[in-house]
Amino acid sequence: MSTQAISSVSLICAERARRVSMLRDQPGATAQGDATEFLEGMLIAGRQTLEPGRLLALPARDATLVCIAGEVWLTRDGDREDYILGAGSTLHLGPRDQAMVQALKPSRLRLIVA
Repeated sequence: MSTQAISSVSLICAERARRVSMLRDQPGATAQGDATEFLEGMLIAGRQTLEPGRLLALPARDATLVCIAGEVWLTRDGDREDYILGAGSTLHLGPRDQAMVQALKPSRLRLIVA
């Protein structure tokens, strides 16, 4: 499934097995307009702004995701829980975590690499 197809469907409504499959199918390379562009923006600028519904892949590295403003939904491969992060919330990601984040409201995020 392409990134464009994933972006047009909310993963929140998808079954858990389908979300896991989508996470595993994400390409590792970054490309303009691709969901993985989050990697570059988050690591270089340190902050990323997301519009509601925007779906992005997080880098697999030891880091902490900080929701500065807004509200996002996060799921990671192998984790039975999904997470809703509001302004001021944080979530630690391990070096092997494959994670996706989707903005529920206009949001600003920061990724702090350990």
